[in-house]
Amino acid sequence: MPQRPTGNYVKLGLFVVVGMACLLATLYLLGRQQNLFSRSLMVQADFRNVSGLLTGNNVRLGGITVGTVREIALRNDSTVRVFINLNRDAQPFVHQNAVATIGTDGLVGNTIINLAPGRGAAPPVQAGDQLRTRQPLGVEDLLGTLDISNKNLVGITQDLRQITGKLNGSRALWELLDDRALADNLRRSLRNAAAASAQLNAASRDVAGLTGGVRRGRGPLGYLLTDSAFGRQLNHASRRLAGSSDTLNALLSGVKTQLRAGAGPLHTLLADTAASRQLRRTLQHAEQGTAGFSRSMDALQHNFLLRGYLRRQQKKAARKQAAPLAGHPAN
Repeated sequence: MPQRPTGNYVKLGLFVVVGMACLLATLYLLGRQQNLFSRSLMVQADFRNVSGLLTGNNVRLGGITVGTVREIALRNDSTVRVFINLNRDAQPFVHQNAVATIGTDGLVGNTIINLAPGRGAAPPVQAGDQLRTRQPLGVEDLLGTLDISNKNLVGITQDLRQITGKLNGSRALWELLDDRALADNLRRSLRNAAAASAQLNAASRDVAGLTGGVRRGRGPLGYLLTDSAFGRQLNHASRRLAGSSDTLNALLSGVKTQLRAGAGPLHTLLADTAASRQLRRTLQHAEQGTAGFSRSMDALQHNFLLRGYLRRQQKKAARKQAAPLAGHPAN
């Protein structure tokens, strides 16, 4: 059978070319997924726990992949620094106040980094910037919280069991629940409470109406509280009362001063005993003189020389008193 080495060589060359093309396509796809052939900038973020984050895992903003994890380095016993390759296309949308958190791609997916926008305005992120981070709630924290919740639930269950046991063994409680009169009384009390509530509502509406009237200047109280003229009059009276009080205070001060100084007529009347005796004696003399004058006038009325004159004067005085009652002018 004749051999055709040229055809075999061609087939072998085609196989090698196709294999190399497949290999290059696979490498290109893998590199594109890892952002090896796109323009990127590197930023960093520090975490206390990366929760299994690996190099090459995705970095997402709003659920869209905008970069990959380039490097993970342990800085100290409590800080892990993550270097992120961020696509240049996403740079205008990632600001310097963005917050990076560790998350998962689904319930059981790979660990990823989620970027969230921060509060307020900030310039776009630049190469070498360090993003703020927020530590997510890890599985250990969830298990610890769940353990505490389980312990609390056990305690609550035991308490409920004791309470239900006491309720089941309480004869007074069951008698109270079976008492129909108690239900009627309770129903009547509720009706009374509803009526009292209605009365309170009516009273509150009345008070609201009264206060509204006072604000609008209606009624005596509204007039007193809103009339500006009355307020001015009251203010004027207050000022006059204050002035009178000041004057009285000054007068009393002057009187006290005169009493302390021992001068003036008031001191003479109140403190000088000799003057008091003289004044008392003068008043006694005036009283005696008035009594003597009265007796002299009685004697003159009985004197025949003046009796006619006095009678005419009495009649004249009587006519003057009777004239206004009769409507005629007195002569």
